[in-house]
Amino acid sequence: MSLAIIFEVCIRTNFNLQVKCEPSANGKVLNFSTSTDTLIRMGTMKVKFSWRLSTTLFALSVALSGCATKNTSGNGRAADQFVNVLQVLQQEYAPDPHLAHFDITATGQGPELILTGETDSAAAKAAALQAARQTGAPVVDRIRLLPAAELGVTNWGIVTLSVANGREHPENKAELGTQMLLGEVVRVLKRQRHWLLVQTPDRYLSWVGADAIQLCTAAEARTWAQGSLLIFTNLDGVIREAPEADAPPLADIILGNRVRRVGVTGDQHKVALPDGRAGYLAQSAVTDFSTWKQTRRPTAANIERTARQFMGRPYLWGASTPRGMDCSGFTKLTFFLNGIELSRNASQQARQGTEVPLDQDLSQLRKGDLLFFSLAGAGGADARITHTGIYLGNQLFIQASGRVRISSLNPDSPIADQSRIRGLVKARRILPAN
Repeated sequence: MSLAIIFEVCIRTNFNLQVKCEPSANGKVLNFSTSTDTLIRMGTMKVKFSWRLSTTLFALSVALSGCATKNTSGNGRAADQFVNVLQVLQQEYAPDPHLAHFDITATGQGPELILTGETDSAAAKAAALQAARQTGAPVVDRIRLLPAAELGVTNWGIVTLSVANGREHPENKAELGTQMLLGEVVRVLKRQRHWLLVQTPDRYLSWVGADAIQLCTAAEARTWAQGSLLIFTNLDGVIREAPEADAPPLADIILGNRVRRVGVTGDQHKVALPDGRAGYLAQSAVTDFSTWKQTRRPTAANIERTARQFMGRPYLWGASTPRGMDCSGFTKLTFFLNGIELSRNASQQARQGTEVPLDQDLSQLRKGDLLFFSLAGAGGADARITHTGIYLGNQLFIQASGRVRISSLNPDSPIADQSRIRGLVKARRILPAN
Protein backbone atom coordinates (compact mmCIF):
# COMPACT_ATOMS: atom_id res chain seq x y z
CA MET A 1 0.00 0.00 0.00
CA SER A 2 1.41 3.42 -0.92
CA LEU A 3 2.16 6.04 1.71
CA ALA A 4 -0.46 8.35 0.15
CA ILE A 5 -3.17 5.70 0.49
CA ILE A 6 -2.08 4.95 4.05
CA PHE A 7 -2.42 8.62 4.96
CA GLU A 8 -5.83 8.73 3.30
CA VAL A 9 -6.91 5.71 5.33
CA CYS A 10 -5.60 7.26 8.53
CA ILE A 11 -7.36 10.55 7.89
CA ARG A 12 -10.67 8.77 7.31
CA THR A 13 -10.11 6.54 10.33
CA ASN A 14 -9.17 9.50 12.46
CA PHE A 15 -12.62 11.02 12.11
CA ASN A 16 -13.88 7.97 13.96
CA LEU A 17 -11.00 8.02 16.42
CA GLN A 18 -11.81 11.51 17.60
CA VAL A 19 -15.42 10.81 18.62
CA LYS A 20 -15.29 11.03 22.37
CA CYS A 21 -17.96 10.88 25.05
CA GLU A 22 -18.19 14.02 27.08
CA PRO A 23 -17.23 13.17 30.68
CA SER A 24 -19.91 13.57 33.32
CA ALA A 25 -17.50 15.31 35.68
CA ASN A 26 -14.66 17.73 35.10
CA GLY A 27 -13.98 19.17 38.50
CA LYS A 28 -16.63 21.85 38.17
CA VAL A 29 -19.76 22.21 40.24
CA LEU A 30 -22.29 19.79 38.78
CA ASN A 31 -26.01 19.44 38.80
CA PHE A 32 -26.31 15.95 40.25
CA SER A 33 -29.43 15.06 38.28
CA THR A 34 -27.67 16.21 35.12
CA SER A 35 -24.71 13.97 35.95
CA THR A 36 -27.00 10.95 36.32
CA ASP A 37 -28.93 11.88 33.17
CA THR A 38 -25.63 12.14 31.27
CA LEU A 39 -24.83 8.58 32.28
CA ILE A 40 -28.28 7.40 31.18
CA ARG A 41 -27.73 9.03 27.78
CA MET A 42 -24.39 7.27 27.23
CA GLY A 43 -25.82 5.15 24.40
CA THR A 44 -26.71 8.34 22.50
CA MET A 45 -24.46 10.74 24.38
CA LYS A 46 -23.44 14.02 22.90
CA VAL A 47 -20.01 13.78 21.29
CA LYS A 48 -17.32 16.26 20.50
CA PHE A 49 -14.69 16.17 17.78
CA SER A 50 -11.08 17.00 18.54
CA TRP A 51 -8.37 17.37 15.94
CA ARG A 52 -5.33 15.65 17.36
CA LEU A 53 -4.20 14.48 13.93
CA SER A 54 -0.45 14.76 14.45
CA THR A 55 0.19 11.86 16.86
CA THR A 56 -2.71 9.54 16.03
CA LEU A 57 -2.38 9.91 12.26
CA PHE A 58 1.35 9.25 12.37
CA ALA A 59 0.99 6.27 14.71
CA LEU A 60 -1.72 4.65 12.61
CA SER A 61 0.14 5.28 9.37
CA VAL A 62 3.23 3.56 10.74
CA ALA A 63 1.19 0.69 12.18
CA LEU A 64 -0.81 0.13 8.99
CA SER A 65 2.28 0.28 6.81
CA GLY A 66 3.58 -2.79 8.60
CA CYS A 67 0.51 -4.96 7.96
CA ALA A 68 -1.03 -3.58 4.78
CA THR A 69 0.56 -6.13 2.46
CA LYS A 70 -1.58 -8.87 0.97
CA ASN A 71 -0.71 -12.35 2.18
CA THR A 72 -2.06 -14.97 -0.21
CA SER A 73 -0.68 -17.86 1.84
CA GLY A 74 -2.49 -16.90 5.03
CA ASN A 75 -2.85 -13.89 7.27
CA GLY A 76 -1.02 -15.02 10.40
CA ARG A 77 1.74 -12.45 9.81
CA ALA A 78 -0.77 -9.70 9.02
CA ALA A 79 -2.66 -10.52 12.22
CA ASP A 80 0.55 -10.31 14.26
CA GLN A 81 1.40 -6.96 12.74
CA PHE A 82 -2.16 -5.69 13.17
CA VAL A 83 -1.58 -5.85 16.92
CA ASN A 84 0.25 -2.53 16.53
CA VAL A 85 -2.88 -0.96 15.04
CA LEU A 86 -5.01 -2.29 17.89
CA GLN A 87 -2.57 -0.82 20.40
CA VAL A 88 -2.93 2.59 18.76
CA LEU A 89 -6.72 2.31 18.88
CA GLN A 90 -6.66 1.19 22.49
CA GLN A 91 -4.57 4.20 23.47
CA GLU A 92 -7.03 6.45 21.65
CA TYR A 93 -10.26 4.96 22.99
CA ALA A 94 -9.31 3.35 26.27
CA PRO A 95 -6.02 4.75 27.58
CA ASP A 96 -7.32 4.16 31.11
CA PRO A 97 -8.92 0.70 31.33
CA HIS A 98 -10.83 1.82 34.42
CA LEU A 99 -12.83 4.27 32.29
CA ALA A 100 -13.33 2.49 28.97
CA HIS A 101 -13.39 -1.11 27.75
CA PHE A 102 -11.36 -2.17 24.70
CA ASP A 103 -10.38 -5.83 24.39
CA ILE A 104 -10.04 -6.66 20.70
CA THR A 105 -7.66 -9.19 19.18
CA ALA A 106 -6.84 -10.24 15.61
CA THR A 107 -6.08 -13.73 14.32
CA GLY A 108 -5.37 -15.03 10.84
CA GLN A 109 -7.24 -18.03 9.47
CA GLY A 110 -6.54 -18.89 5.86
CA PRO A 111 -6.97 -15.70 3.85
CA GLU A 112 -9.16 -14.10 6.54
CA LEU A 113 -8.34 -11.61 9.29
CA ILE A 114 -10.68 -12.34 12.21
CA LEU A 115 -11.36 -9.64 14.84
CA THR A 116 -12.72 -10.92 18.14
CA GLY A 117 -13.30 -9.47 21.60
CA GLU A 118 -15.44 -6.64 22.87
CA THR A 119 -15.62 -2.90 23.46
CA ASP A 120 -18.12 -0.44 24.90
CA SER A 121 -17.49 2.05 22.07
CA ALA A 122 -19.25 1.75 18.72
CA ALA A 123 -16.72 4.20 17.28
CA ALA A 124 -13.81 2.04 18.49
CA LYS A 125 -15.32 -1.04 16.86
CA ALA A 126 -15.89 0.82 13.59
CA ALA A 127 -12.33 2.14 13.60
CA ALA A 128 -10.87 -1.33 14.23
CA LEU A 129 -12.89 -2.85 11.38
CA GLN A 130 -12.05 -0.02 9.00
CA ALA A 131 -8.34 -0.30 9.76
CA ALA A 132 -8.47 -4.10 9.35
CA ARG A 133 -10.02 -3.80 5.88
CA GLN A 134 -7.10 -1.66 4.77
CA THR A 135 -4.82 -4.69 5.07
CA GLY A 136 -6.46 -6.11 1.96
CA ALA A 137 -7.53 -9.28 3.73
CA PRO A 138 -11.17 -10.38 4.04
CA VAL A 139 -12.28 -9.30 7.53
CA VAL A 140 -14.53 -11.34 9.81
CA ASP A 141 -16.27 -9.26 12.47
CA ARG A 142 -16.67 -11.10 15.78
CA ILE A 143 -16.41 -8.03 18.01
CA ARG A 144 -19.13 -7.79 20.63
CA LEU A 145 -20.40 -4.30 21.36
CA LEU A 146 -21.32 -3.64 24.99
CA PRO A 147 -23.82 -3.49 26.66
CA ALA A 148 -24.19 -7.18 25.84
CA ALA A 149 -27.26 -8.02 23.76
CA GLU A 150 -28.34 -10.72 26.20
CA LEU A 151 -29.09 -8.05 28.81
CA GLY A 152 -31.93 -6.83 26.64
CA VAL A 153 -33.39 -3.51 27.69
CA THR A 154 -32.46 -4.04 31.34
CA ASN A 155 -28.92 -2.78 30.87
CA TRP A 156 -29.15 -0.25 33.68
CA GLY A 157 -29.14 -0.78 37.41
CA ILE A 158 -29.68 0.86 40.79
CA VAL A 159 -27.60 -0.02 43.85
CA THR A 160 -29.67 -1.79 46.54
CA LEU A 161 -27.11 -2.02 49.38
CA SER A 162 -25.72 0.73 51.59
CA VAL A 163 -22.32 -0.02 50.05
CA ALA A 164 -21.74 -2.16 46.95
CA ASN A 165 -18.15 -3.22 46.31
CA GLY A 166 -16.81 -2.85 42.78
CA ARG A 167 -13.94 -5.23 42.08
CA GLU A 168 -11.30 -5.37 39.36
CA HIS A 169 -12.29 -8.92 38.37
CA PRO A 170 -15.48 -10.99 38.79
CA GLU A 171 -14.56 -12.77 42.02
CA ASN A 172 -14.75 -11.93 45.72
CA LYS A 173 -11.00 -12.19 46.26
CA ALA A 174 -10.26 -9.67 43.51
CA GLU A 175 -8.87 -6.23 44.28
CA LEU A 176 -11.41 -3.67 45.44
CA GLY A 177 -11.48 -0.89 42.86
CA THR A 178 -14.34 1.32 43.96
CA GLN A 179 -17.61 1.42 45.88
CA MET A 180 -21.15 2.46 45.04
CA LEU A 181 -23.84 3.86 47.33
CA LEU A 182 -27.46 2.86 47.81
CA GLY A 183 -29.69 4.54 45.22
CA GLU A 184 -26.87 5.23 42.73
CA VAL A 185 -27.65 4.57 39.06
CA VAL A 186 -25.13 2.51 37.08
CA ARG A 187 -24.76 1.39 33.48
CA VAL A 188 -24.65 -2.41 33.16
CA LEU A 189 -22.36 -3.68 30.39
CA LYS A 190 -22.42 -7.45 30.75
CA ARG A 191 -22.99 -10.37 33.09
CA GLN A 192 -20.63 -13.18 34.01
CA ARG A 193 -22.23 -15.78 36.27
CA HIS A 194 -23.43 -13.80 39.30
CA TRP A 195 -21.27 -10.74 38.55
CA LEU A 196 -22.13 -7.60 36.60
CA LEU A 197 -19.67 -5.31 34.85
CA VAL A 198 -20.99 -1.82 35.60
CA GLN A 199 -20.02 1.79 34.95
CA THR A 200 -20.73 4.42 37.58
CA PRO A 201 -21.56 8.09 36.81
CA ASP A 202 -17.85 8.96 37.14
CA ARG A 203 -17.29 6.42 34.29
CA TYR A 204 -15.41 3.95 36.50
CA LEU A 205 -15.72 0.30 35.44
CA SER A 206 -15.86 -2.52 37.98
CA TRP A 207 -17.44 -5.88 38.74
CA VAL A 208 -20.18 -5.97 41.35
CA GLY A 209 -22.26 -8.83 42.70
CA ALA A 210 -25.58 -9.10 40.89
CA ASP A 211 -27.44 -9.25 44.21
CA ALA A 212 -26.34 -5.66 44.93
CA ILE A 213 -27.98 -4.25 41.78
CA GLN A 214 -31.62 -3.90 40.78
CA LEU A 215 -31.61 -4.29 37.00
CA CYS A 216 -33.87 -1.89 35.13
CA THR A 217 -34.44 -0.09 31.85
CA ALA A 218 -33.10 3.36 31.01
CA ALA A 219 -36.58 4.79 31.55
CA GLU A 220 -36.87 3.15 34.97
CA ALA A 221 -33.42 4.42 35.95
CA ARG A 222 -34.40 7.94 34.90
CA THR A 223 -37.67 7.72 36.83
CA TRP A 224 -35.76 6.74 39.95
CA ALA A 225 -33.11 9.46 39.56
CA GLN A 226 -35.71 12.17 38.93
CA GLY A 227 -38.15 10.94 41.58
CA SER A 228 -38.82 12.06 45.13
CA LEU A 229 -35.54 11.00 46.70
CA LEU A 230 -34.21 11.51 50.21
CA ILE A 231 -30.49 11.57 51.03
CA PHE A 232 -29.25 10.20 54.34
CA THR A 233 -27.16 12.86 56.10
CA ASN A 234 -25.99 11.05 59.25
CA LEU A 235 -22.84 8.97 59.21
CA ASP A 236 -24.65 5.69 59.87
CA GLY A 237 -28.15 4.42 60.62
CA VAL A 238 -30.81 1.73 60.23
CA ILE A 239 -33.95 1.48 58.11
CA ARG A 240 -36.57 -0.36 60.18
CA GLU A 241 -39.53 -2.48 59.15
CA ALA A 242 -41.97 -0.38 61.18
CA PRO A 243 -41.97 3.20 62.55
CA GLU A 244 -41.30 2.08 66.15
CA ALA A 245 -37.77 2.56 67.48
CA ASP A 246 -37.51 -1.11 68.48
CA ALA A 247 -38.81 -2.48 65.17
CA PRO A 248 -36.63 -5.08 63.40
CA PRO A 249 -34.02 -3.66 61.01
CA LEU A 250 -34.69 -3.83 57.30
CA ALA A 251 -31.36 -2.50 56.05
CA ASP A 252 -28.40 -0.42 57.15
CA ILE A 253 -27.86 3.03 55.66
CA ILE A 254 -24.89 5.42 55.55
CA LEU A 255 -24.04 8.98 54.62
CA GLY A 256 -24.88 9.76 50.99
CA ASN A 257 -27.35 6.89 50.49
CA ARG A 258 -30.53 7.71 48.59
CA VAL A 259 -34.01 6.22 49.05
CA ARG A 260 -37.43 7.09 47.65
CA ARG A 261 -39.92 8.94 49.85
CA VAL A 262 -43.27 7.14 50.15
CA GLY A 263 -45.03 8.90 53.06
CA VAL A 264 -44.81 10.14 56.64
CA THR A 265 -45.82 8.45 59.90
CA GLY A 266 -45.28 10.63 62.95
CA ASP A 267 -41.61 11.62 63.00
CA GLN A 268 -40.72 8.84 60.54
CA HIS A 269 -40.44 8.84 56.75
CA LYS A 270 -41.70 5.74 55.02
CA VAL A 271 -39.13 5.01 52.33
CA ALA A 272 -38.67 2.55 49.48
CA LEU A 273 -35.42 0.96 48.34
CA PRO A 274 -34.68 0.37 44.64
CA ASP A 275 -35.55 -3.33 44.94
CA GLY A 276 -39.02 -2.59 46.35
CA ARG A 277 -38.34 -3.14 50.03
CA ALA A 278 -40.01 -0.51 52.23
CA GLY A 279 -39.20 0.69 55.74
CA TYR A 280 -38.94 3.69 58.02
CA LEU A 281 -36.33 6.34 58.77
CA ALA A 282 -36.30 9.21 61.24
CA GLN A 283 -37.12 12.48 59.47
CA SER A 284 -34.17 14.12 61.22
CA ALA A 285 -31.72 11.74 59.48
CA VAL A 286 -32.67 12.57 55.89
CA THR A 287 -33.38 15.56 53.69
CA ASP A 288 -34.91 16.08 50.29
CA PHE A 289 -32.21 15.24 47.76
CA SER A 290 -33.16 18.00 45.34
CA THR A 291 -33.04 20.60 48.12
CA TRP A 292 -29.76 19.18 49.39
CA LYS A 293 -28.15 19.58 45.97
CA GLN A 294 -29.26 23.18 45.69
CA THR A 295 -27.86 24.08 49.10
CA ARG A 296 -24.31 22.79 48.55
CA ARG A 297 -21.73 25.53 48.96
CA PRO A 298 -18.29 24.33 47.85
CA THR A 299 -16.15 26.79 49.77
CA ALA A 300 -12.72 26.14 51.23
CA ALA A 301 -14.13 26.36 54.76
CA ASN A 302 -16.85 23.81 53.99
CA ILE A 303 -14.36 21.45 52.37
CA GLU A 304 -12.19 21.58 55.49
CA ARG A 305 -15.19 21.14 57.80
CA THR A 306 -16.37 18.09 55.86
CA ALA A 307 -12.91 16.53 55.66
CA ARG A 308 -12.30 16.93 59.40
CA GLN A 309 -15.45 14.99 60.31
CA PHE A 310 -13.73 11.87 58.96
CA MET A 311 -10.65 12.25 61.20
CA GLY A 312 -9.44 8.88 62.43
CA ARG A 313 -11.55 6.87 59.98
CA PRO A 314 -9.58 3.87 58.68
CA TYR A 315 -7.81 3.68 55.36
CA LEU A 316 -9.15 0.96 53.06
CA TRP A 317 -7.84 0.44 49.54
CA GLY A 318 -10.57 0.94 46.94
CA ALA A 319 -13.10 2.28 49.47
CA SER A 320 -14.89 5.63 49.47
CA THR A 321 -17.38 5.68 52.36
CA PRO A 322 -17.25 6.81 56.00
CA ARG A 323 -16.63 3.19 57.02
CA GLY A 324 -13.26 3.29 55.31
CA MET A 325 -11.64 5.10 52.41
CA ASP A 326 -8.49 5.26 50.37
CA CYS A 327 -6.79 8.55 49.53
CA SER A 328 -8.84 9.41 46.45
CA GLY A 329 -12.00 7.93 47.95
CA PHE A 330 -11.58 10.38 50.81
CA THR A 331 -11.19 13.39 48.52
CA LYS A 332 -14.02 12.20 46.28
CA LEU A 333 -16.44 11.79 49.21
CA THR A 334 -15.46 15.13 50.73
CA PHE A 335 -16.06 17.04 47.51
CA PHE A 336 -19.25 15.10 46.68
CA LEU A 337 -20.76 16.18 50.00
CA ASN A 338 -20.08 19.76 48.91
CA GLY A 339 -21.63 19.43 45.46
CA ILE A 340 -18.57 18.61 43.32
CA GLU A 341 -18.01 15.31 41.53
CA LEU A 342 -14.41 14.14 41.31
CA SER A 343 -13.12 11.20 39.31
CA ARG A 344 -12.39 8.01 41.21
CA ASN A 345 -8.60 7.60 41.21
CA ALA A 346 -5.89 10.06 42.21
CA SER A 347 -4.31 9.93 38.74
CA GLN A 348 -7.68 10.87 37.23
CA GLN A 349 -8.36 13.64 39.76
CA ALA A 350 -4.94 15.08 38.89
CA ARG A 351 -6.36 16.00 35.47
CA GLN A 352 -9.33 17.94 36.88
CA GLY A 353 -9.50 21.61 37.78
CA THR A 354 -6.61 23.95 37.03
CA GLU A 355 -2.89 23.64 37.70
CA VAL A 356 -1.43 25.43 40.71
CA PRO A 357 2.31 26.17 40.52
CA LEU A 358 4.42 24.67 43.29
CA ASP A 359 7.22 26.80 44.68
CA GLN A 360 9.46 26.16 47.67
CA ASP A 361 7.20 28.12 50.02
CA LEU A 362 3.96 26.74 48.57
CA SER A 363 2.86 30.34 48.30
CA GLN A 364 0.39 29.74 45.46
CA LEU A 365 -1.63 27.10 47.28
CA ARG A 366 -5.03 27.82 48.79
CA LYS A 367 -7.12 25.92 51.27
CA GLY A 368 -9.15 23.30 49.42
CA ASP A 369 -6.60 22.65 46.67
CA LEU A 370 -5.85 19.02 45.88
CA LEU A 371 -2.27 17.85 46.35
CA PHE A 372 -0.80 14.95 44.39
CA PHE A 373 2.18 12.79 45.23
CA SER A 374 4.44 10.30 43.51
CA LEU A 375 6.73 7.64 44.90
CA ALA A 376 9.37 8.85 42.46
CA GLY A 377 9.31 12.38 43.84
CA ALA A 378 9.28 15.70 42.04
CA GLY A 379 12.47 15.00 40.11
CA GLY A 380 11.82 11.35 39.42
CA ALA A 381 11.83 9.89 35.95
CA ASP A 382 8.55 8.10 36.66
CA ALA A 383 6.41 10.67 38.48
CA ARG A 384 3.27 8.52 38.41
CA ILE A 385 0.55 9.89 40.71
CA THR A 386 0.01 7.49 43.61
CA HIS A 387 -1.56 9.61 46.37
CA THR A 388 -3.68 12.69 47.00
CA GLY A 389 -4.77 14.91 49.86
CA ILE A 390 -6.47 18.25 50.57
CA TYR A 391 -4.47 21.37 51.39
CA LEU A 392 -5.62 23.23 54.52
CA GLY A 393 -3.25 26.20 54.53
CA ASN A 394 -0.10 26.92 56.57
CA GLN A 395 1.61 23.91 54.94
CA LEU A 396 -0.94 21.54 56.50
CA PHE A 397 -2.94 18.98 54.55
CA ILE A 398 -5.44 16.25 55.37
CA GLN A 399 -5.11 12.79 53.87
CA ALA A 400 -6.25 9.19 54.18
CA SER A 401 -3.04 7.33 54.93
CA GLY A 402 -3.41 4.58 57.48
CA ARG A 403 -6.27 6.66 58.79
CA VAL A 404 -7.63 10.10 57.98
CA ARG A 405 -5.10 12.48 59.53
CA ILE A 406 -3.65 15.96 59.28
CA SER A 407 0.00 16.17 58.25
CA SER A 408 2.47 18.93 57.52
CA LEU A 409 4.63 19.75 54.53
CA ASN A 410 7.00 21.63 56.83
CA PRO A 411 9.95 19.28 57.42
CA ASP A 412 10.48 20.75 60.90
CA SER A 413 6.90 20.18 62.06
CA PRO A 414 6.20 17.42 64.61
CA ILE A 415 3.48 16.13 62.24
CA ALA A 416 5.64 16.37 59.11
CA ASP A 417 5.10 13.60 56.57
CA GLN A 418 8.58 13.31 55.12
CA SER A 419 7.63 10.86 52.36
CA ARG A 420 4.88 13.21 51.14
CA ILE A 421 7.22 16.21 51.32
CA ARG A 422 9.62 14.37 49.00
CA GLY A 423 6.81 13.09 46.78
CA LEU A 424 4.74 16.24 46.17
CA VAL A 425 4.58 16.71 42.40
CA LYS A 426 1.38 18.55 41.55
CA ALA A 427 -1.52 20.65 42.86
CA ARG A 428 -4.89 21.31 41.26
CA ARG A 429 -7.52 23.93 42.08
CA ILE A 430 -11.00 22.41 42.01
CA LEU A 431 -13.05 24.95 43.93
CA PRO A 432 -14.75 27.77 41.99
CA ALA A 433 -13.10 31.17 42.16
CA ASN A 434 -15.89 32.72 44.18
